[in-house]
Parts: sequence; structure tokens; C-alpha cells
Amino acid sequence: MNSPYITDNNLIEKILSNKAVEIHLQPIVSIRTKSIFAYESLTRCRFEGKMIPPQILFELANKANLSSQLDEMTRQLAIKKFHTYYKKNNKELLFLNVEADIINNFEKEKLGFIDLITKLNIPFKNFILEIKEDEIENIEALEKFCKYFKGLGFGIALDDFGTGNSNFYRLNVISPDIIKIDKSLFTATSKRIINKEIVKSISKMSQNLGIKVLAEGVEDFNSISMAMKAGINLFQGYYFSKPKDSFNHEEFLEIITLINKTGNEFKDKVLNSIKKKRDTIGKFDQIAIDMINGNKSIEEIHQYLNRNFKYYNEIEAIYIIDVLSSKQIKDTILDESISGMYNITSDGDEHYLKEYFYITMETKKGIYLSNRYVSFATGNVCKTFAKKFDLNGVSYILCLDIIIEKN
Repeated sequence: MNSPYITDNNLIEKILSNKAVEIHLQPIVSIRTKSIFAYESLTRCRFEGKMIPPQILFELANKANLSSQLDEMTRQLAIKKFHTYYKKNNKELLFLNVEADIINNFEKEKLGFIDLITKLNIPFKNFILEIKEDEIENIEALEKFCKYFKGLGFGIALDDFGTGNSNFYRLNVISPDIIKIDKSLFTATSKRIINKEIVKSISKMSQNLGIKVLAEGVEDFNSISMAMKAGINLFQGYYFSKPKDSFNHEEFLEIITLINKTGNEFKDKVLNSIKKKRDTIGKFDQIAIDMINGNKSIEEIHQYLNRNFKYYNEIEAIYIIDVLSSKQIKDTILDESISGMYNITSDGDEHYLKEYFYITMETKKGIYLSNRYVSFATGNVCKTFAKKFDLNGVSYILCLDIIIEKN
């Protein structure tokens, strides 16, 4: 613990005795339902004119063996504050952070906040207990904790998933209702395709398991757009609102307006993306036609492509597949700078399980454009365009690996 402005060894005892902590709430929004889905309670502390960061506060409590007291105090304050919001909208939820120390030494008898919730007549289902599984050492206690609270009706959220020591095995132990994807995966995502793929994979896995996914720490539209493309609907971050002590009516309206605006911008972006895809298909369909027309045989087409490949700056590789055999005709034509260490497809290679082969065969127009992928050979972000054509009574598929974004 490195905190030069904290020198009082009894500071945490003074903070607890004076109840010198307050709770701020940060909205968690649903763009699909255009509403505030929940709030996360976040601890703030100002004591004797000093702002004490939450991390330092809980480290002090842990060092003094007062974690359970601080944890219980903050939860009680959060529940009391949430009660006001619940009375206005009984569908909203409250996320409560639970320190690892509480779970590692789980004793249900010491959790007085359950009595407070019962006293305030708020259903347990309106609360989500948020845990960081990678900080928990006692797996048996973790399982016991989760089963107990899920049995009561509480929800469980897994925080900071996708980074650090996140353990997929523990998903079985925890059976979370919500997974919060760590904010680091939304940093500069427009330039980091690996992060995008991780987010998509986590989202798809979670949806298949019936787990909601929440993108936390979002600060710009591009991050939100990327997450929405991956099927994520719940968001938390400064883009929508900072944590606040309270929200007035005007601030609520501002958040709802921003949710609507974001949803509309995403819809426009999707529609624009569809238009761009159609334009790309039209453009490369014409390029493919020009490559094929005027040549009387596959041999002539291949010779033409070899001679003129250097003029196709947007194309990384070209290859032709015989439809009947599903095998490649001739070697792949590609830039000479591409290293020979990569397994480039060649004459006679099989393609029958490739989407650009069998989907092209099934479409009425005999045209296909793949999703983005990273080329093994160059690291470029590419898409594959495929077009079925007939020549001298034989059917073929012409494939063009298009460069979308250079490495």
C-alpha cells in the first residue's frame, strides 16, 4: 500500500466510527429497452478534508481486519439509497460489490444487509452481487456463497471478465447471471481486432449459456458500437454518466435522451454498413466479370490474372475452384512479397468445407462476401469475395481475398 497522504494508523477506525463514507450510484443502461436497467453502488470517502480512494480505503480495512465491517456499512448505505429509486421504479436493480475477503471467509450469519432488504420490503431479485472471481482463493467458499444467495433470489455478476486470471472453469462454480466485460477490452478497439474477437467470443458464449453481458467502462460511441455488434445490450461508463450522489429529473432525461441517440446512431451505422457491403459486392462483382470476360479458357484467365495482378491494389490473393470437384485449379496468385512460410492454397487443394465455396453454391446469384478476418500470410484484415461462373460448360468459383485494412 503506497499512500503518502495517509499516515494515521487508526484512520479506518475513525472512518467507520464516524460513518464517513457515502455511496454514489452509476447507471447501467439498456439500449434495447431505452431505459436505465440498474445502478452500481460505488463507495466514496472524504475524511478530514482528504479524499480517500476506494482501493486505499478497502486496503486499510483489510490491514486492520475490518473488511467485513466496512463492507457491511457500505452495503447498508447503498441499499438505503437504492430504496428511494426502487419506490419510483421497482424494475430497476442494484449492483452491490462484495469484497473477496468476505467470500473467502463466508459466514451467512454475519450478513446483516439481508435483514435490511427484508425490512425495506425490496425483493432479493432486485439485487446483483458483483464479485471478482480471480481474487477469491477459497473455491469451496465461493461455491457456497453463490449457491446460498442465488437460492434466496439474488443475482450474481462476474466483474472484470476477460482479463487477468479470469478462469472459465469457475463459471461452473459461480453460474453467473451477468458477466461484466472488463473496460480494457474496449480501449482502442477500432485498431485492435484481437480485442474485438475476444469480446465477440465472450458475448456469444454467454448468450449460449443464458448469461447477460455488460460492457463496463465505455467512454465513446465506437466502443459501444463494437459491443452492440457483438450482441451486447447493457452498458456502464462515463459515456452515459459518471457515478453521482444523486440524480435529478433533468439528469435522468439527459441519460434517456443519450440512450435513444446512441441507439439511433447505431442503427444508422448498421444501415450504412449494409449499404457499404452491397457497394463492395457490386464493385468486386464487376471486377470479377472483367477478369473472366474475353478469356476462352481457365488457362487464359489464369495467364491474364498473373499478368495484371499488380494492378489490383485492393486484392491480396486470387484463386479459382472447380465446382464439380471442389478442388483448386492452378496455384494461388498473390503478391510476391508474401512469405513462402505460410500455407498458401495451391493446385489441387480441397475447398468443399470453406464457406466461400458452399455458400456461393447455394445462393441464387452465386455471389458471396465473407466477414472480416486476419490474413495468416500478411496480418491484413481481409474479406473473401467469391463468384460462380460458367466457362465451356464447366462451373467454377473465382475467389478474391480483398484487403480491408492493411497491417
